[in-house]
Amino acid sequence: MEQPEAGRLEKRRKAIVDAARALFIEKGFERTALSDVVERSGGSLATLYKLFGNKAGLLEAVVQERVRSGASLIAEIAASGLQPVAALHRLGEELQRRILDPENVAISRIVMAHSLQDAKFASNFCRQTLHRSEQHLSILFDDWRGNGVPLSDKSDVLASVFLGMFVYDLHAQALSGDTVARPDEGRIQEKVAFFCRGAGLA
Repeated sequence: MEQPEAGRLEKRRKAIVDAARALFIEKGFERTALSDVVERSGGSLATLYKLFGNKAGLLEAVVQERVRSGASLIAEIAASGLQPVAALHRLGEELQRRILDPENVAISRIVMAHSLQDAKFASNFCRQTLHRSEQHLSILFDDWRGNGVPLSDKSDVLASVFLGMFVYDLHAQALSGDTVARPDEGRIQEKVAFFCRGAGLA
């Protein structure tokens, strides 16, 4: 059973992360002071430092919330019982919807800018986001292969290619300031169908 203090700390952590995400989007990462986050979330600066260390640690926590969401999506698809092609079409649609959500695009701009100043942050970001999602998708491909689904290449390669199709669109939106047209549902389905043919699933 969870201790009351641990529960309060987790509740406080979530409030701080939610406030930081909103402020980073509203004011920008550089213009957001930790005191702004404390004022919006409640609590104290001491608690913020205890939980996150500094503002970069707080940004990492904001990003981690998105990572967990992506991993849970892949797990949900894996448990859906859909056939591989149908599962990938559904995954593609959901990935595109989530990563091109305006909040995600805004956070991606912040991450790109901060990564240029902090190489350690950039390395951690890549490891914790795209690499972790690739691992989860690679496991799904391994499961399919173990159940007799023929795949044309190694699972980790296929996972990297599949996710890369959608990460490209996210980066294009983040860098362009939304001047690049967002892909419609038909375009998403075409990309997934192309991947399925290359992966031997057509």
